[in-house]
Amino acid sequence: MDHELQEAAVGAISHVFETMFFVFLESYTPGSGDPPLGPWPPDEPWLKCGLGFQGKLRGQLRLFLPFPLARELATNFLGLEDEASDQQVIDMTNELTNMICGNLFSRYDRVQGYALTIPEAEVIGYGESAGLGLSPEGLRLDFLAEDQMIRLEIQLETHL
Repeated sequence: MDHELQEAAVGAISHVFETMFFVFLESYTPGSGDPPLGPWPPDEPWLKCGLGFQGKLRGQLRLFLPFPLARELATNFLGLEDEASDQQVIDMTNELTNMICGNLFSRYDRVQGYALTIPEAEVIGYGESAGLGLSPEGLRLDFLAEDQMIRLEIQLETHL
């Protein structure tokens, strides 16, 4: 995996969470006895959001986060007194994924432009996010945000 892309991805997700949500991320490496998605109850729903990108690199970026964390982020981001609705949470997650991807490629390559697809978020179960395979060109980064796990995956396509 491209070390520069990994550095840009860590910088992008950290920057977006810090500036937009005032949440500081810590890198997380699961231990051998840890569940595949870290310290989070397996009965809680997750959000998976993905978007495609095309430019010097082509592929897909996917963001996974626990639904309760996403709801808390959306509620705070929107300045709501009551909890954000499910649709507001999904909309916020789509925009969050878009901001991370845009920030990633502005860090990675300031010259080359990238076309992004529209992000699509969906509610998934705990195990659904753990079972995604990555090719050797893929990158998986895990973080803790307020003691909850967040996963960022970048799957690169090889050019034919």
